[in-house]
Amino acid sequence: MEIEAIGAPAHTRTLVVSLAQQGPGRVLASGVIVDLRKRGLVPMASDLQTAGVIHDMRVRAEIALAPARIAAISVEQANVAFEPSPATGGECCRDPGPRIAALVDTPLDGDSTRRLGAALGGPLGCSHVLTLAQFLLSTAQTGLALERERHADAERPAGQRIFHRSLSIDGLLGRDGLHLAVQQADVHFVPIAVHADTDPLDRLAGRLEIRALAEIDPDAMVLRSLRAAERDSGRDAFYGAWRDRNAPLADLAGKSALAGMAAGLFARLGERAADRPLLDALLNLAPMVIQCVPALMERWQSRPGGSRPGMMAGGSMADSCYMWRTGGALQKRLAGELAAIRAVESAD
Repeated sequence: MEIEAIGAPAHTRTLVVSLAQQGPGRVLASGVIVDLRKRGLVPMASDLQTAGVIHDMRVRAEIALAPARIAAISVEQANVAFEPSPATGGECCRDPGPRIAALVDTPLDGDSTRRLGAALGGPLGCSHVLTLAQFLLSTAQTGLALERERHADAERPAGQRIFHRSLSIDGLLGRDGLHLAVQQADVHFVPIAVHADTDPLDRLAGRLEIRALAEIDPDAMVLRSLRAAERDSGRDAFYGAWRDRNAPLADLAGKSALAGMAAGLFARLGERAADRPLLDALLNLAPMVIQCVPALMERWQSRPGGSRPGMMAGGSMADSCYMWRTGGALQKRLAGELAAIRAVESAD
């Protein structure tokens, strides 16, 4: 399936998760999320947020096996949207990070996402760390399930990779709207002995590729269409045939690209384990739409009556995270902006 998304580059979000053997009965899951804004200049809390790396965040989880549980988990945030300043009341995007420790000693199972949401979701959490951690935990479950299926009796040396997933979503602004091009690749590795001299392709236990294209009306913020395909590859069939996955997604056209998208995807893809990789990829569409809002502001403000961008150009909604919680410094500043805009409109 060729992805033919044409437009001006606006934003790229990349998530990567790797599983490696840490020792007997232990696996290390390492994840990173990077947001690269490619256009836009956004007023944010007495400063200007430019194009460039907006978020660079990492989550590491030690997973004890038989049965799988989270033995340790931590967060690092090298790049965040808000550093402590007078404009933020001294608060910072890193403040909620320690809340992820609530996952320690909990099972890695179907309820992990719910427990993670309770710890890091909503007005006391960080939406970007939450997105990465959800992706990491789901990826870990997929990778460990494949390991049990294919190499249940194998022993890997410490440090050897087990599974690797990469997801990139590119946002492009075309004349007809916003295009989100999705590419995800899962790679499972064959166990090898220490210092084994082997053909690199003999390391390939299997690969699953997913490609998808979402076309979004940037004014109404609704999906115009969502198409997807996937293919499996292996040592002897390096490029398999693409399978069309459009059928369960077709009736999402016309629905919101933000509110309710996750619930709609779970309803269509949440029952079968085989659908989980596609579900994991598509769950990142709505967060990506929010990341593209700064680039969309130019389109919105070029219309008659459009005004210069305010802090709402950052794309954040009330109570979406700790920094944007009701009663927080940023929400108070935003409320002041809105009051000033209404005053000007009333005077006119």
